[in-house]
Amino acid sequence: MPNLVFVALAAGDQQSGYQARVPDLPGLSVSGAGIADLVAAAREAIQRDLQRLTDEGQEWPRPTAAEAVSAAPGEIPFLVDISVEDPPVRVNISIGEQLLRRIDQAAEARGMSRSGFIAAAARTALGEKIGSGTGADFDAIARKLQDEWSVLGRKITESLGPDSAFNRTVGDFDARVSETIRKTADSISAAMSRRRDAEAKRAKEDDEAAANL
Repeated sequence: MPNLVFVALAAGDQQSGYQARVPDLPGLSVSGAGIADLVAAAREAIQRDLQRLTDEGQEWPRPTAAEAVSAAPGEIPFLVDISVEDPPVRVNISIGEQLLRRIDQAAEARGMSRSGFIAAAARTALGEKIGSGTGADFDAIARKLQDEWSVLGRKITESLGPDSAFNRTVGDFDARVSETIRKTADSISAAMSRRRDAEAKRAKEDDEAAANL
């Protein structure tokens, strides 16, 4: 696994923290509370930026030698080593015009560059899993999952909404249960009323019998 060594330029102090920039990657800047944090953040940021360049089909910059980097007053240079598996190289290929147009359309629909799409297609053809290549693969998967969740959400809403068959079934069931409970309560109430009447009748008969003695 080859290593690349970039020169970063740090500035700051322990009180306010540290910031660093990488001259070979314009626009890239990182910060950290301490030097160790700054070095770790610089390594992660450089790896992300190199991946971005790969996704966009761009070549990686060639790291400038430390002695050739110009530091501004107050900046301190330090080295950031990056382990890379597959640095991109520029190649010239011939491809059919119609096929190239279809590739560009498919890449645009997926938010990918032409080079990124071709690389992803090649990885798929070679049997690599989706997501083992470019960051654009992850974006495509995220969009697909989002679409699938949206469809699932609509289905759940249709199935469980106020006018859904499920809710109608539950409503009918609730109505039947309520009716059964009402009838049972009425039956119990009537039985208790008959029992009270029978007890009152027996008490009256007992009183009349006692009076005749």
